[in-house]
Amino acid sequence: MNIDEVFNHIKNNPKLAYIIVGLVFIVILIGYIKRWKWATDPTGNRKSVVLVEWFGYENYRKIMIVILILGIVAISSLYLLSN
Repeated sequence: MNIDEVFNHIKNNPKLAYIIVGLVFIVILIGYIKRWKWATDPTGNRKSVVLVEWFGYENYRKIMIVILILGIVAISSLYLLSN
């Protein structure tokens, strides 16, 4: 199965896209909760560095956890509401 077939399969079944995005959000959320460096280190991301400067590291982490939870709820709602 090549990449074009995968994209066509996802295009024909949009619920798969919701599942994939939801799983990515869950993995990133786990990274923020467990303080894994790949998730929480803002180095190289200008917007994240600004947020850390404004709110501090712990508050930045908490804000990102809330945003990810809201994203997971939104994706779950879209999944449940899609035909």
